[in-house]
Formats: sequence, C-alpha cells, structure tokens
Amino acid sequence: MRVLDASALLALLNDEQGADVVSTVIDGGVLSTVTLAEVLGKAVDVGVDPRTVQARLAAAGVVVTELTPTDAVMAAGLRRSPGGTALSLGDRCCLAVALREPNAEVYTADRAWAMLDLPLRTVLIR
Repeated sequence: MRVLDASALLALLNDEQGADVVSTVIDGGVLSTVTLAEVLGKAVDVGVDPRTVQARLAAAGVVVTELTPTDAVMAAGLRRSPGGTALSLGDRCCLAVALREPNAEVYTADRAWAMLDLPLRTVLIR
C-alpha cells in the first residue's frame, strides 16, 4: 500500500519539488479522509474550489479511505512513540492508515518522519 501525506499531495498540486516522485505513485495511492480535509483546506486558503481539487485527485486514481475507530486508537497511541508529540493530528492519522498493512510505504515531504521507528517505509519526496 502506498499512502500519501498531505505534504506529498500539495507538492504535486502546486508543482513543487518532489511532484515528479508523487506523480509516479498517485494512481492507486491511498489517503485518509483526514488527509483529504487537510489538502482541501489548503486549497481553500489559496482561493481554489475544494471540489475541483477533490475531482482532480479522483481522476488521478487516488483512493480515499475513511479513518476507522482502530485507526483513531493507533493515531492516539503514536503520541507515545519517540517524537510522537511533535506529530500533528493529520500526520498521526496518515501514519495510522499506513500502519494498517505490513510493508506499507508512506510518501511525505516531512523529513522528521524518516526518524520515526515504525514498521513502514517512509519515502521522502525531496
């Protein structure tokens, strides 16, 4: 499973450094509804209609998954991990979705994620 962090999606949508990496994994990439809300909120901040962004992501093959109660427990528990209190709620929800499956990959621009001791592969897009 390839899970996309908001920072990765925003790099793609804004054509920033790392967009090329994200463009190769976006089709079939997974994000939670929490991550979607975060990305759409950033779109609103710059005057873009969130429905347009949502439609663009869907057309690119992004799979949106709901955050489950089990994911919520995992996200809360991540606060106890080393460096966990520095993670935002959105970060922890994204990681919780990635932790659903062994050998998941999570794509992010957040370098601090590479320091986390979690059973997943963190791919830094830049």
